[in-house]
Amino acid sequence: MKRSRAFTLIELLVVIAIIAILMGILMPALKKAKNQAQSSACQGNLKNFGFAVQMYIQDNDDKFPHPASCYFNQLTPYPNEDGDRWKRRCNGNVYLREHPEYASEFFTYLAEARALICPTFKRLAKSTRFHSDFADESDGVVNYMPWYNYSMNAYLGMKEGGYGVLRSLDVRTPAQVFTFADESCMVKPGYFRQGLNDTALYPIHPTSEAPDWIKRAGSKWNVRPGPASEGGHGEFCDVIAGFHNAPSGDPIGGKGNVVFLDGHVAAHATEESFALAWPY
Repeated sequence: MKRSRAFTLIELLVVIAIIAILMGILMPALKKAKNQAQSSACQGNLKNFGFAVQMYIQDNDDKFPHPASCYFNQLTPYPNEDGDRWKRRCNGNVYLREHPEYASEFFTYLAEARALICPTFKRLAKSTRFHSDFADESDGVVNYMPWYNYSMNAYLGMKEGGYGVLRSLDVRTPAQVFTFADESCMVKPGYFRQGLNDTALYPIHPTSEAPDWIKRAGSKWNVRPGPASEGGHGEFCDVIAGFHNAPSGDPIGGKGNVVFLDGHVAAHATEESFALAWPY
């Protein structure tokens, strides 16, 4: 009579160890693939923003939309809006797909945009760990629903302190100046002080201080956020997000996607926020 042979304890432990090793190898690769897929979806979204900007300026005497009101038709609160405009990106009561009556003229050009929010941002924004001081679920925001995180370059479409351009033809290098970008809800004291709180992305605010920063740095390409001991030139206001392909333990150490005035989309680090926004 034959006796059935069972696995020994050592054999089971070896199998478990092999499975654990394989999981350890595969998980980082799967995470990387997921991050790349989300970044690609984000770039597709921003590509449509680039088309929208081009169509808008063609219909409006080459003028950019105003960055502070590029989404909404007013800055004051709407009838069903609880809170103020600084919380609109996470307030589902003013989600423009469901409330087109609140939309600006420029927003109507975004009809072909599949999404107004980056998949990575949407995941992070729902975690209270990553809220900025402007987006805390406990601050009274009703119907919390992050629905946009693409902000317009604040140096386009307005004149502040004598700086900024109103028309696209005034931008000297269209391939090096972004129109819309990923913006994060996270802050880093000493480097950048604001998370996403409106529709305008201001690396240096007030804008009138920007020329002094450039003078100290020698070139706009040398202007970096952070303390002087680390090669920085001060604290930025807003920055391009750093959550795409961020390293473990540093959720803002990656890159964010931007769409340039010439229409191409690319990923850039937060340190490049000012150089890619300044239109001169």
